[in-house]
Formats: sequence, C-alpha cells, structure tokens
Amino acid sequence: MNIHIKSILSAIAFSLLFYSKSFGLNLFLISILIVALVSTVREERSLSWGYSIVYITSAIFVFCNPSGFNIFVHFMAFMIFVGKSMSKKSSVYLSWFLGCSNMLIASISNFSQNEKSEVKKKDLSPQLINRLKGGLIALVLIFLFGMLYRNANPVFGDLINQINLDFISIPWLFFTGLGYIIFLHLLRPFNSEELVATDLAQKNDLEQPTELILIAEKKKLAEEHTLGSMVFIALNLLLFFFLATDIIYLFQQTEISNSRYSQSVHQGVYALMFSIVCAIVLILYFFRGNLNFFEGNMRIKSLTYVWIGLNLILVIFTSYKNFMYVEALGLTYKRIGVFVYLLLTLTGLITAYIKVAQLKSFVYLARTNIATVFVFLLISAAIPWDKTITWFNLETIENVDIDYLVNLGDSNSEQLHNFVKKNPANIELQIQDRISEKHIAFIAEQSEKTWQEYTLYQIVNTQIQ
Repeated sequence: MNIHIKSILSAIAFSLLFYSKSFGLNLFLISILIVALVSTVREERSLSWGYSIVYITSAIFVFCNPSGFNIFVHFMAFMIFVGKSMSKKSSVYLSWFLGCSNMLIASISNFSQNEKSEVKKKDLSPQLINRLKGGLIALVLIFLFGMLYRNANPVFGDLINQINLDFISIPWLFFTGLGYIIFLHLLRPFNSEELVATDLAQKNDLEQPTELILIAEKKKLAEEHTLGSMVFIALNLLLFFFLATDIIYLFQQTEISNSRYSQSVHQGVYALMFSIVCAIVLILYFFRGNLNFFEGNMRIKSLTYVWIGLNLILVIFTSYKNFMYVEALGLTYKRIGVFVYLLLTLTGLITAYIKVAQLKSFVYLARTNIATVFVFLLISAAIPWDKTITWFNLETIENVDIDYLVNLGDSNSEQLHNFVKKNPANIELQIQDRISEKHIAFIAEQSEKTWQEYTLYQIVNTQIQ
C-alpha cells in the first residue's frame, strides 16, 4: 500500500482517537498502530523490537496512571523508538535526537533530497493518480445520488439523516492534517546515515598511543600527573574531614528539629551534587588522553579510586539521612527525588570507576549514563507515585500532612475519601470539605470520559459494578 494512503488512513484513526480527548486507551492503541506501520517499512532498516516493546509498555503505564510524568516518559520513549526505527545501532541520545528531528523536518529534508528521485516518480505514478481520481469521483457520486435517493425513499432518508458529521470542522481538518504529517514522517524518515556513521565511529575505548608518542610526551605527562595528584590529595582530605564531621553530627545524642534535619539532608545533597560534578570534570580532564597509558600513573589512579570511594560513602550517609527523614515525616516528591538522584549518582560513580580502570572514553560515559537515566525514567513511570505517597503516609506516619496529600493529583481522591470516612474525628472540617470536593470532581471527570480516554480506573470500576 502506498505511503500516502497509509498516512491518510492513519491520520483519520489519529483524529478519531485524540481529537478533543485526554490521554488514556488512545495512546496504547495508537502505539500499536505505529509499531505495526513502521514494521511494514521494508527498506534497508529493520525494526528494533526491544524498543518497540518499551514504547508500547510506556503507553500501558499511561493507561494505568495518566499522570503528566508518565505522559512525558511516553513521548521520550516514542522519540527514541522513532530514532531506533531509523537506525538500530545508534546510541540512545542520538536516537532521541533523530526522533525529534525526524518528526519536525522529515518532509522538508525528503523534499529537498528526493525532488528528482525515483521515489517521487513512484509516488506520482499514473496508477496512483487514477486511483485518487477514481476515489474522488466515487465520493462525489455517492454524495449526489445519496441526496437523490433520500428524497425518493423515506426510510433511506431517515438513515441518511442519522449520519452525524458535525465533528468535521476546520480545527478537526487541521488536526487530521497534523496526523497525516506525523505518520508520513514515521513512514518516510529523513536520511540519517551521516549522523549514525559519526556516532558509530565514536569508540567506547581509548585508543592507545604509540611508544614514540609516550616518550615524546613523557615530561608533559609527568607534570600533569603531579598536578592531578596534588588536586586529588587536597580534595580527598577535604571530603574526608567533611565526612568525619557529618558522622559526628549524624550520631550525636542531642535531638535535632525537623527543620534542621531537613536542612542537613538538603545540604548533604547539594554537597554531593557539587562533589560529583567536580569528580566527573576532573576525571574527564586528567584521564582524557595519554595519561591513561603513562607508566607512572598509579598514584593518580589510586587517589581517584579513593575519591570515588569517599563519594560513595557520602552517598550512603545522605541516603541514610533521607531515609530517617522519610521515616519521621513521610514521603514527598522531593524526598523521592533525593533517592532517585542518589541512585543516579551511584551509577555515575560506578561508570567513572570503569572509565578509569578500563580506559574508557567520554563517549562511553555519555552513552551509559544517558541510557541509565532513560531506564530510571521508565521504571519510575511504572509506579503510581501519588497513590504510593498517600498510602505510605496514611499507613505509617502518625502525624500526617493531609494538606500535602490533598494538593497531590486527583488519583488519590478515593484513598483520601476512604480515610476521612474511617477517621472523621481526626481531620479538620475544612480539610474534609476539600477532600469531598476533590473526590466529587474526580468522579465527575472519570464518568465523562469517552472510550478513547478510558484508563485502568474505568475498566476496574466497570467490572466492580
């Protein structure tokens, strides 16, 4: 089937699913359609089924919990899927860039490249033109004879009158046109061979220099080694004393107020952020080239390993303080964000160690860490955070900050509503009114959704009813 016909039919389905609709089941259905269509393109590229599953899975996460974060992750997965469909071998960051670029400029790029190519001749073949003409004439004749038969037969006229085409409007036509462009770009991406070749040329391992180059740069490398050793000695001493004072502060017997404890956690995170940035920058600078192969580089390598180890201890201390903070006051998005940042920091430190120990390049760090961030985003999208925070705080915290829970998304409305019914005496009337209003608005919003906007909530509640 011709690409333009596929794009037109897909655009109509796109409008049916998304025009004036919120996200839900429609994202899952369109993701299956997109994967199926892209899999039919049999040129020199083949589909990455692994990333296809990831893309569809992200749509399932939106169906289960249509939060803004999940929708963001889904469109990230979509862009990466588009990039991977253009080249399976490209890195994650390049795939994302290719996906974004393709969805924006594919038509312009293809028009300039294929203006006189065989592709254009094929698309404008006489057979295609005859089909388009035949289809247009058929539509016109159906309309004219339909109007004629309507007046001649009352039953047929009633059937014609029941056909509602009110949804067709100028905004709908523009929206359908946008869908056509989206699917056309998916089915006919621009030529990305140069970008992919450049990415593939970047190796994860450093290239070992010849003995002549090392001999010629021996003095320079020795000076650089001395400078780096002095820098890492100073930073290790500073971080060691910081950790020592942090231990004293953490395990002192005097009670610490919540505000001071919160400040301690945040300052620890800020210190860790600064420390990690410094560590990565210094490691990239001193281990960017031939110093990696210098015979006398064991001292600076050892100091670097100590620096990474001290930062790992800082990660552990900050995690412990944040855990104690959560245990006392409950979960919030900021406290969850601290845990996520600490996990990403741990990954960064591990990859930094591998970079030094196994002579990896900066490209290795970029590829590995960006892919790790994407994996963390995808895993985070699988968790309904509003409901999780609400459940944890209501079940484990003695003095719950109900006001914070009320200000979360609407997905926790039923949890709060049930909590009020069980504990009416423990909640202020003003808070009870806010929870009631939130619950009523949530139920009304869910009941007004059409089948395209259905989420897991509608499916579960329909079965219960």
